Amino acid sequence: MEVALFTDSYLPLRDGVVSSILNLRKGLGRKGWKMHIFAPSLPHQKPERRVYRYPSVSFPPYPDYHAALLPARHPPEALRARVALVHSKAMVNMGLAALSYAKRKNLPAMASLETLIPDGVHYVLPIKELHRLGKAVGWAYLRWFYSKFDLVSAPSRHAQALMAENGIEAVLLPSPVDTSRFKPTGRGGKIRKELGLEGKKIVLSVGRLVREKNYSLLLSAAKHMRDERVVFLAVGRGPYLDAFKKEVQRAGLSGSFHFAGFVPDNILADYYNAADCFVFPSSFETQGLSALEALSCGKPVCALDDTPMSEFIIEGRNGYVFSDAEECAEKLSACLENAGRMAACARRTALAYSIPRCTSLLLRCYRTLLQ
Repeated sequence: MEVALFTDSYLPLRDGVVSSILNLRKGLGRKGWKMHIFAPSLPHQKPERRVYRYPSVSFPPYPDYHAALLPARHPPEALRARVALVHSKAMVNMGLAALSYAKRKNLPAMASLETLIPDGVHYVLPIKELHRLGKAVGWAYLRWFYSKFDLVSAPSRHAQALMAENGIEAVLLPSPVDTSRFKPTGRGGKIRKELGLEGKKIVLSVGRLVREKNYSLLLSAAKHMRDERVVFLAVGRGPYLDAFKKEVQRAGLSGSFHFAGFVPDNILADYYNAADCFVFPSSFETQGLSALEALSCGKPVCALDDTPMSEFIIEGRNGYVFSDAEECAEKLSACLENAGRMAACARRTALAYSIPRCTSLLLRCYRTLLQ
């Protein structure tokens, strides 16, 4: 069987959505399925079999991302693809392309929530007073958009409940973590040496550096910790990176933060293994795949309470949850002190989100569509 998957982001861009697609493609391939990927064109993209690109323009607030133009005008080779169903991980232009494609080929279609679009309205509405209205418009759009699909999924119970509050019914379908790639190894020591962080206690964060991910909370937590041995290692890049570096400098915490920038995918697991624990201060998430990658490497996680990441935290066994900067500092200290004994539980937690298990859940959705 073959599926057409539509996405607003794909290689060479790397983010949680792209990781989810690559992991699911691997899982489906093992089950005899083929995935055709429909995505916006990007600079430096490489030709890839069963990947169809749509002309696009850069999204000014975040130039790494591109928006497809004329999403209803499908490349001829895309129309020739012999697929049984459509799956949209896109929510804007390529999501509309998915609807158009499914209608044109008379195929069943499902959609998966990936990003909380209503919480990102500040990118298009810089006036703070309009944000509330913008969120309402965002949810109204999503209600309309998802009503056009035969089945809708959410990657966490938190996202599922939020969608239900806003009139959207969804089944639970988490994205997988590649537990065969992200696993405990002894390669973290090399990264520590390269970064000059030997002998330090490393608190890792991985992801796009954008303002809504609440990185400023880590500044306050670092002040509360007052431990010269602790270093916050930030992996990733984004439009907030330069501003965050300046905030760190103004706070007099330059010695407590290390910015690794973009880390190639082939060595990312080594960075997780170099850390003592992982911190996730953001509420702007639908699942939090990087936290699962950390757990898969046997690293305990500290996550903001009442978020998707807090769903897989077993307090004191594989990490901790916190509600503010002061409590974050306390829980990080506990994490660093107890990291060794929490490693096995952390790894077991991630195994519940492995590629085989999540692929089985996905195929259950596909079979429902095809009945």
